[in-house]
Amino acid sequence: MKFGIVTIFDNTNFGNRLQNFALQEILKHYADEVITIKNKPSPKTTKERIMRLPILAESVLVNKLAGKKRKAEILKFTKKYINVSHKCYYFDKQYTEPIENCDYYCTGSDQIWNPKIGGRINGFNYLDFSHKANNFSFAASFGISEIPENYKQQVQIGLSNFKYISVREEAGLKIVKDLTGRDDAEVLIDPTLYINETSWKKIIKKPKGFSKDKYILNYFLGDVSPSKNQEIIKFAKYHNFKIINVMDDKSQFYNIGPDGFLYLIMNASLVCTDSFHASVFSFIFNRPLAIFMREGDGISKNIGSRLETLMNTFHLNACLVSDGHLKEALLDNNYAEGKKILNQEKNKVKFFLEKVFSTAY
Repeated sequence: MKFGIVTIFDNTNFGNRLQNFALQEILKHYADEVITIKNKPSPKTTKERIMRLPILAESVLVNKLAGKKRKAEILKFTKKYINVSHKCYYFDKQYTEPIENCDYYCTGSDQIWNPKIGGRINGFNYLDFSHKANNFSFAASFGISEIPENYKQQVQIGLSNFKYISVREEAGLKIVKDLTGRDDAEVLIDPTLYINETSWKKIIKKPKGFSKDKYILNYFLGDVSPSKNQEIIKFAKYHNFKIINVMDDKSQFYNIGPDGFLYLIMNASLVCTDSFHASVFSFIFNRPLAIFMREGDGISKNIGSRLETLMNTFHLNACLVSDGHLKEALLDNNYAEGKKILNQEKNKVKFFLEKVFSTAY
C-alpha cells in the first residue's frame, strides 16, 4: 500500500514541516510507503501573488522573513525526515489522472484549505485528480471561521471529492456542514499532537551557541506591539531570564531548522507566542506558555479558531494573555488534565483511520 500526502509544501516554516513529518509517521502504521507530493504554484500564479504584496497571506509573510541559511536548514530537515516525491506538481494546474500511483490520498494538515492563502482554492488541494473512494483529509484546516461568499461554491465542489473528512477546528466542522450538509465529518487533533514527547526528542537538535541560561522564547508570526514587547522585557528582567527571539534575523538562533526550534521550546522557561504550533509543542514538552492573540491587519490576524480549539480542548485557557500582562501563574503550568484529554483525542485518530482503511486489506 502506498499513501500520498498533499499539504502546503513550505521549506520556510517550522510548524508546516513538523506537521508534515508527524502525519507521515502516523500513516506509516497503515502503509508500506508514505510519500509527500511536492507542490508549488505555477510561475504565473507566483507572479500574481507578488503583485498583490499588500494582501499576502500569513505563509507568504513568514516566507519573506526566512533567510537563505534558515531555508537551507529547513530543507535539510525535509530531506532527512520526509519522503518527498521526485517530481514537483503545480497545485494550480488541473490533473486528470491520479499522480504518484498511490492507493490512498490524504490532504492535511495545516491551512491547506485556507482560501486567503494564495491559490489554495483549487482542485489539487481537494484531490480532484483521484477517485473519491481513495480520498480522505486529516485535520485539514480552513484557517478562518467562515468561507467568503465568492469561494463557497468552489469549496463545496472540492469537499465532494472526499469519502472521509476530518478537520482541525470546530469552525471547520461548521463550514463542512453548512456547505455540504454532511454530518459525518470529524474534528481531529493536529498530527503533531499525536506524536509523543519521547518520539519528538529523537529528532531534536541542539542549536550552536546554546547555553543553559534560563530564557523566554519569543516566537511571533504577527506584529509585536511596543506594549507587548515591553511587558515581556519587564517579566524577563524580574526573573533574570534572557530573551531569545527566533524571528529576529539578528539573533544567533535565527538560522535554525525545525529540529532546533523544538530544542529551544523544550528548554525554555517560558514560551511567548501567537503561533499554533509553538503552543502545541509547549504543551507536548510541558513548558510554561503565554499565548497572545495575533496582532496586525488582515489575514495574518485571522487565526483565532485554531488557537481557540486548542485552548478549549486541552484546558489551556489559563495560558491566554488576554489583558496584555504576563502573570506569575503562567510559570506554574499544570497540563495534567490536558494530557488525559490528549489520550482520548489520540484514540479518535485511531478510530478515524481504522474506518478509512477498513476495506484496504
